[in-house]
Order: sequence, then structure tokens, then C-alpha cells
Amino acid sequence: MKYQIGDKILLLSTKEEGTVVDIVNDNMVMIELKGTSFPVYLDQIDFPYFHRFTQQKLVKDKPKLVPGDEIKVDRRKYEVFKTDKGVFLSVLPVYETDGYDEVVKLMKFHLFNDTPHAMRFYFQIWLNNQLDMEIKNEILPYNHFYLADLLFPYLNDNPRFEFTFFLKEPQPGLAPSVKKTWKIKPKQMFVQLEELRAKAEATLTYTLFDKFPPKEPDPVPQPEPSKKKSAPITSIGSGNFASLLSKIQLQPETTVVPQQEVDLHIEALEKNHKGMSNIAILAVQLNAFQRYLDLAISHHQHSLVVIHGVGKGKLKEEIHNILRRTPEVANFVNQYHAKYGYGATEITFR
Repeated sequence: MKYQIGDKILLLSTKEEGTVVDIVNDNMVMIELKGTSFPVYLDQIDFPYFHRFTQQKLVKDKPKLVPGDEIKVDRRKYEVFKTDKGVFLSVLPVYETDGYDEVVKLMKFHLFNDTPHAMRFYFQIWLNNQLDMEIKNEILPYNHFYLADLLFPYLNDNPRFEFTFFLKEPQPGLAPSVKKTWKIKPKQMFVQLEELRAKAEATLTYTLFDKFPPKEPDPVPQPEPSKKKSAPITSIGSGNFASLLSKIQLQPETTVVPQQEVDLHIEALEKNHKGMSNIAILAVQLNAFQRYLDLAISHHQHSLVVIHGVGKGKLKEEIHNILRRTPEVANFVNQYHAKYGYGATEITFR
């Protein structure tokens, strides 16, 4: 591997410079470009220094003077503003070697918010019409959020993703929420994965919605008929189902406060954890870890202790991968402690 974490790289397709933030495998790295992290193959990037040297002339031509060049331009008029491109679902296939061929082991799903709106969301995975896991969290504007891993054999279980998005700050003219369903079609997914490999690209991207939908107009009240009044009809409540659901899902019971020590054992996070799959448990644990990590950073904590246990080490590995990609983390260490043994990681912030 000729690249290391922290190396500056050049994306060959766009000639933009980024930074290596993680090593995925021998053929792929995770890079950060303009505040967004995504995986690329090694043949899609190069060191920027060779490109600069070959593109620059050893003897530069003298600039031609054009009348008016001496006038200073107000660059503030030409600032680049981020656009509203919508909300996307990204799929990163992870391969393993099976004999002489590489096969897909699992798929990693990320949610991308390429809009100027902060949103709360409610996410569910259904397998064979049974709820397998759910997440309640929020995603910032122009940011991404790790959702879950899905083992490749689960494509035969009719997987279905359910999303409900709520604006964190209501906007006039926009609906309070929007619901989206994404179903995986195995045959179509197989074809897309083969095309992805043929193009030497890393991820598949699906659009959930382009823009947050506008608010529906209030219904026009109908005049009461002059006929004999009938028996009154019992009303369930005012407002549509989406606004009612937003009130239910955004109760303050999900609010967390900063902690100096966080226990990520599933029994400490979820009362009804019996029967949950290993992937669902891992998703709940990583979800809680990300929330407490963000709180610690926003409250300028000096340190944070995360209790992840020993087990098979999958939770610890995922936590350390997240910490390596977090610029606010100065360092972290997982060493023997009289209280935790080897089951905790101590994080120090910048």
C-alpha cells in the first residue's frame, strides 16, 4: 500500500486534491474531499506532487498585460454557494476472495444529505416483512451518516428500507416530513454490481428525493348541507398523518446529555434487545457512540471513555475507524485498565 492515512492525493477524474482518511483494503482507500468522505480505487487517485511537476513549466511565460487588470475585483461577489441536490442512499460493496475470484461479502449503506436543511430521520430495515432494525437520529446539511451493513445473502429476504424525514427547523412553505421506501431487487442489484466492477467504481447511489416537498394546501372547508343534521362523526384528530408521526417520533425521551463515560453494551442501550440480530445490535451501538462523540465535541470535553467490551472486537474496530476519521480527536488508546480490562477506549480531544 503506497498510501497512508493523512497523505494528500489527487482525484484523477476531476483534478481535485483531497486527503486519505482510512485504508479500506489493498485496492481501495477512503478519502476526504471538500468536507465529504467517500471510497475510491487506487487507480483513480495519484500523488499531487508528480502532477504539479509535469504540468508546470520550468520557465513561466510573462503574463500579458490587459487594460483593466490593475483594477481589483471584489471576490465576495463570486463566492460559491452549495446547491440543493437532494438526499441520497449510497451502497458500498465489500468484497472477499473466494478461490480465484472476488465475491461480495456485505454492503455498507450511508445516507447523504446534500441539502441546506438539518433533518431528523427515522430509519427501518425490514426482512421478509419483519422489522430487523431501526434507527432514530439526525443528519446535518451537506453531511453523511452511516446507517448499517447488510450481508449479501440477505438479498434473498426481500429487504425493504423505510425512511421518514423531519425538518429540524420547520420552513415556511415546506412539508413537515416526507416518507420514502426503497426496495432492493436482487436481480437488478446483481447487474448493477457487475457494472460497478466493470467501471472500476466504488459505490452505487440512489436518489431518495431531489427536494424537500412543499407543504400541502389546507383543505377548503365545505359548507354544511341544509338538510337534517346527521349523527356527529368521531374525529381521530387534526392534521395529517405525517405531522402526527413527527410529534410522536420527536419526543424528548431520545435526548441525551454529554457523558464522561459511555457504556455501549446492548443491555445498557436497549431494553428489548432479545432476538435482535448481530448487525442490528452493532448498528444501535454505533448509533449511540456517534451521538455521544458528537456531544463531547460540541461541548468541548477534554476526554471520553467508551466501554465496548472485548468480544470478537468488531465494535471496537468500527469505533476506532470512526475516531481515525474524526479531526477533533487528538488520540485514543485501548490498553489494560484496572476497571475495564481491555474492554474500553479512552479518547482525548484537541
